Amino acid sequence: MPTTVLIYAQDTTGLGHVRRCTTIARAILERRPDTAVLLATKSRWPISFDLGPRFDVLKLPAQLTQPAATASEREAEGAAVRSLRRALLREAVAHLRPRLILVDNEPLGFGGEMLDALDAAPRETRLVFGMRDVVDDPEVTARRWAEIGALDALRDRFNRIVVYGHPDLFDTLGTYDLPAEARERAVYNGYICAPPDSIDVAGFRAHHGLGQEPFVLVTGGGGIDALPVLAASIKAARLIPQRPRLLLVTGPLMSAEDRATVAALAQPDGHAVRQEVDLVTAIAAADASVTMGGYNTLVEAMMLGRRPIVLPRATHKQEQLLRARAFEARGLVRCLGTDDLSPDALARALETEIRSPGQVDARAYLDVHAGRAATLLLELCG
Repeated sequence: MPTTVLIYAQDTTGLGHVRRCTTIARAILERRPDTAVLLATKSRWPISFDLGPRFDVLKLPAQLTQPAATASEREAEGAAVRSLRRALLREAVAHLRPRLILVDNEPLGFGGEMLDALDAAPRETRLVFGMRDVVDDPEVTARRWAEIGALDALRDRFNRIVVYGHPDLFDTLGTYDLPAEARERAVYNGYICAPPDSIDVAGFRAHHGLGQEPFVLVTGGGGIDALPVLAASIKAARLIPQRPRLLLVTGPLMSAEDRATVAALAQPDGHAVRQEVDLVTAIAAADASVTMGGYNTLVEAMMLGRRPIVLPRATHKQEQLLRARAFEARGLVRCLGTDDLSPDALARALETEIRSPGQVDARAYLDVHAGRAATLLLELCG
């Protein structure tokens, strides 16, 4: 009888969780031809993502916004959408009866929306929590998880915790102080990355109109809040005597207004602006790179032995800053800090990287193609 795996990926405004989960799904499908995978997510990004007939996406509704809605109307609508997501997840589990459920990033899903689904799972279903290396500020995370019962669930319900990281870079299990019973079932998997089949640097440069002059890759994840990083990079490039070309990747989720702003800022200097590119090849081709501190981009840079300049996301969430500082302590990135978007500081860092690119060897920290993660999961399926 075929084995069904349900993967819950939380992404709404980013791409990181979905990209990691699809990498794991691909590895599972390649190793077990009797397995089918359903990915449940609010993200719009993976809808066209095709891993073959044994893979599909359950698109969960994100927050809807009605024109001219009052605050009370928006709250009522939000409650209705959250209730719908819980019902869809519960029905998916009740009908498919998956052998394995992998919950990514939040043990009970966003706002506890996976709780009903976990209650509907058959007794024989194995539950796994996929834990990113850095969640958020430890105290904030502990308080939030305690409020929704996530810590109890990790202790009493989950069969395994797979940490997508390496203890030599970030002590995830110690930092987040999981219950002792949960820690006994936890294992560090390594950082998950998915290299392309081939890397054609010359072809990439030609395709994007980049000659032999130094070029800097500038990225901001999905793009929703990437405008400050892209704008600062454009201003910094004007201060560097070599005047490097920039390849500015806005991300698929950047608003049309922000994308137009980036294009207008880039046009006088002849920089290239793209919505999406093959980021692994782009990192390999670039003389230097500037990015926020998202999981996937930093891991892909590690995989290629490159050292990016990191401007972590400056919001109430501390995830990117904590990761960037941990990586910088090992010499894997150059972190300018959340408040250092000054063109002068960025220009100095870029000039140093272009003149003497940093090379790192981080292979020991990686789980390339998610082979180790797939093995850890499939072991529970029998």
